Amino acid sequence: MEEPIKHFYSLKGFDKINIKECVLGDKYVAIMNSSGNIGVCATLGNEMNDKLLLDEMPELDNPVHRIILNAYYNSIYNYERDYKDIKDIFDLIDFSKYHRIVMIGYFESLYRKFKDTRIPLEVFDIHKESNVLSDISNMTDSLREAEIIILTGTTIFNNTFRDVLQVAPVGCNIFLLGPSNILSEDMFMYRNIKIIFGSVFNAGDRRVLDSVSRGDGTRGFLPYLKKVYILKEGYSDEIQ
Repeated sequence: MEEPIKHFYSLKGFDKINIKECVLGDKYVAIMNSSGNIGVCATLGNEMNDKLLLDEMPELDNPVHRIILNAYYNSIYNYERDYKDIKDIFDLIDFSKYHRIVMIGYFESLYRKFKDTRIPLEVFDIHKESNVLSDISNMTDSLREAEIIILTGTTIFNNTFRDVLQVAPVGCNIFLLGPSNILSEDMFMYRNIKIIFGSVFNAGDRRVLDSVSRGDGTRGFLPYLKKVYILKEGYSDEIQ
C-alpha cells in the first residue's frame, strides 16, 4: 500500500475549488473547505508558500505540498462521521499495564500525565529540545522493543511514518496522535495502527484560522478544537 498522502491523493485528488480559504502560518497550515470544515497540519519549520494553491500541480514528494495536502484531507475525512465519545488518549487507554511505551513526537501535556502517574515513557523528537527527550540514536532499538508507540501524525507528511512501522514489533499497538491526523479508516490498513486521535472544529470557526495566521502553535487554537478518535474494528474489546 502506498504511503498515506499518495493514497489519499489517489482517492480524493486535490480540488482547489473545494478550498474556501487557506492560511499558511509559521507553525501550522489551516484549510477551510467549501463546507466550512477546517483541517490543519503542523509545518515543523518548513518554509511554506502558496504556489500549490495558485498554479502548481501537486508534487507528492515536496514537503510543502504534502503539508497543504495533509490539511486538505484533514478538512474532508475528519468530518465524515459523528463522534459520540470525546476522550483524551490518557482517559481511554490504561497505560499502567504496559512496560515499554515509546512516544515519537514530544507531547508535553501528555508527558506530564505519564510523569505524574509514574508510568515509564521514552520520548524521541528530532524537532524539539528538552531534557526529557531520549538520545535519538537509541530510537530504533527502543521501537523494536515497544509494546505501545504513541506516534505523532506529522510523521505522515514528513514521510517517516512507514519507517516507524517497519521496525515496530508485530504485537505492538500504535496510536496516532495530534491535530494533523487524517481520521480515515483507511489508516488502519497500515500495520499495527489501532487508534487515531485527532481534532475537529466547529464549521466556519474563524478563530482557528486567525490563530494559525498569528503563528500560534497547538495551544493557540486548543480552546476551539474537540479531541476525537477512531478505533480499528475489534480493538475496543481489548481496551475495555
